[in-house]
Amino acid sequence: MAACTADGIDVRGYLHWSLFDDLEWMLGYRPTFGLVAVDRTTQVRTPKPSARHLGRIARANRMAM
Repeated sequence: MAACTADGIDVRGYLHWSLFDDLEWMLGYRPTFGLVAVDRTTQVRTPKPSARHLGRIARANRMAM
């Protein structure tokens, strides 16, 4: 998104694909692209560094360049 805004594209919002690591029909639980990791045995949820990073961007309402 930083490259897009640098190119003059009017980015008005962002929606991350998934809050939690979840089931993908073709790949099972192997892809882990959620902002929060889920332990499938205990169901414990743990925020990933990417969640903290996105939180900092949202609070500042901008990306540090």
